[in-house]
Amino acid sequence: MRLIMFVSLTTAAAVIIAAAPVRLDPGPDPISRLDDCIQHRFLDAKVFGMRRILPMQYHGIRVFQPENATEQAVVDQLRQSGYEVALYLVGRHALAATSITQQMLVPRRSGVQGPASITPIHGGGNFPQPDTLLVDGRRALVSFQTGGGYDIRKAGWTVAMRPLRAGSPACVECHAAGTPGLKIGDPIGAALYVYRLSTAARESERVTSAPTSPPPPL
Repeated sequence: MRLIMFVSLTTAAAVIIAAAPVRLDPGPDPISRLDDCIQHRFLDAKVFGMRRILPMQYHGIRVFQPENATEQAVVDQLRQSGYEVALYLVGRHALAATSITQQMLVPRRSGVQGPASITPIHGGGNFPQPDTLLVDGRRALVSFQTGGGYDIRKAGWTVAMRPLRAGSPACVECHAAGTPGLKIGDPIGAALYVYRLSTAARESERVTSAPTSPPPPL
């Protein structure tokens, strides 16, 4: 069974990496600081996956709740800067589940989980649907086997792809069943930070950066 899954992952990787997205420069510093907070949450071995981010999601609460002063400061900075931000997760099972049947068997583990709303959307609208990010998430998982995080643009949003790596022997032991040869430092998932400036923030930025007219001659 492990050999079959390994072959499936290898085949999927070859197909997905053939059409890599255009990459952008790294996102704003607050996104990097948010990723630091999320990476720290993934050190918790008592809960798994999105429950680390949304412990109350099964009660319908899908808004990220800061648990300490550092997380609160990061979220406050994003909100004050006018960013609309959500977090999605995708695990290595997404590489193996390339058929509709496989996705139906383990929909939560084979798809994209989220969104977890970090800051709200202003003026209506919604964050992207999880299934629209599945192909990009798979590409990120393949890329993280040899490289680090990167950003892409998608439907008006910037998507910051950041690796979630096995950070301890316990982490390796938990994930090794479906990933032969897994070792500390290997990617076991991807965090997708989807963000954009709100319409009001973009307008304010445009007005601020607009050139001023010279004063009229005396």
